[in-house]
Amino acid sequence: MVLYRKYRPQKIAEIDNSAVKEKLEIILSRGAAPHAFLFSGPKGTGKTSAARIIAKSLNCEKNNGRGEPCGRCGTCISITNGTNLDVLEIDAASNRGIDEIRDLREKIRLAPAAVRKKVYIVDEAHMLTTEAANALLKTLEEPPEHVAFVLCTTLPEKLPETIISRCTRIDFKRANTFDLVQSLKRAKKGEKREIEEEALGEIAWRSEGSYRDAHKLLEEILITYPRAKITLEMVKKVLGEKLVSENVFDWIFSKDGKNGLGMVNNLVEKGVDFKFLIQVILDTLHGELLKKYGIVKENFNYNEKLGNLSTTDLKRLISLILAASQELRTTIIPQLPLELAIVEWCEAGKDTSEVRSPPQGGLGSPLKAGENTSEVESLWNKFLAAVKPHNHSVAGLLRSCKPASFDGKILTIGTAYKFHFERLNELKVRDLLEKVSEEIFGQKIQVLPRLMEKKA
Repeated sequence: MVLYRKYRPQKIAEIDNSAVKEKLEIILSRGAAPHAFLFSGPKGTGKTSAARIIAKSLNCEKNNGRGEPCGRCGTCISITNGTNLDVLEIDAASNRGIDEIRDLREKIRLAPAAVRKKVYIVDEAHMLTTEAANALLKTLEEPPEHVAFVLCTTLPEKLPETIISRCTRIDFKRANTFDLVQSLKRAKKGEKREIEEEALGEIAWRSEGSYRDAHKLLEEILITYPRAKITLEMVKKVLGEKLVSENVFDWIFSKDGKNGLGMVNNLVEKGVDFKFLIQVILDTLHGELLKKYGIVKENFNYNEKLGNLSTTDLKRLISLILAASQELRTTIIPQLPLELAIVEWCEAGKDTSEVRSPPQGGLGSPLKAGENTSEVESLWNKFLAAVKPHNHSVAGLLRSCKPASFDGKILTIGTAYKFHFERLNELKVRDLLEKVSEEIFGQKIQVLPRLMEKKA
């Protein structure tokens, strides 16, 4: 049996997601559970496992239909084994039509064979056709007393609002590193294997918030090394280079914006999900803050220097990353919110009006903010759109710059940040901009970055 199934939570107390666990404890302890739940969240976050626990709680022979199931009675065991005829798991992707739902409605009328409540677990509920969803809605509006539904979905926004409003909704977030490690420790104990704490943390780090993926990675490593004590080096050897590594925190300590943006650009080329990356950074900083106050003992951050940050610095960093997380919802450039957070952190306290001498003479003379740019505004937008397919990171950086002038041969752009100015003066970036200018204007145009004085 695969580790994820073997060590999936079987009771409310074993649910790794603390927020979900607390909600289910409250709801199921009342003895009057809702007739329909909606579990939404990314894959591998424990939705189906929690749905089975609800089925046990409602039908356990020892708990009178409320609270924690015993896990030992015949009903609990049959649900765990997937053999209980009154607990049905339906894949909506395969049974999405009106005929299947009509057949389901007919069967729902029948009383359960051996338990208090029939439980229907509908996976990927958003895959139902409109007609099937409407048919299901009629059942949810007037459900029989002996039936409970748990709808699971990764895309709740695709479900009709009429269905959502008739369900008790619980959102399953991507797991943080600490919760993933606790889940892996359960498998470690069950398999009676020696695994270094750092190795568990590395596996959790690479699983992108998915309990299922974390256990799959652990299983791969245990198969590779069937008897040895698992070390951090073994994990790295089996799993190879990770897309998100400890160097994502280097800019915090160096305050080197150029290197920070370079790191982001490398991650863009590797195809990193910036929503996940920002969550990883936020989880790590949050964990470090809790550790500083003694709330948790361990924080698997993979960069010991984080422990040297002051509380004030941690608070400011968390605020910056929170803002980046919110901005990510509306931007069309996924990496831009993180780039701006890096800029703000690295430039804090620096005199941005200071002019750095560029490689070519005359390029770094100050450009006063507010100079007329209306003549080149339309060309600038066209230029930005043309740069993006070549290099997303440079395009994002240019969006924080301003077009200053264009005389047909020279396009001057102004920036208030020194490290933007330095990056745009890099030879490979200058070459890229001139190449794009040729596409736009039909001839090579010299693109000159200039440092713009900030208004006091």
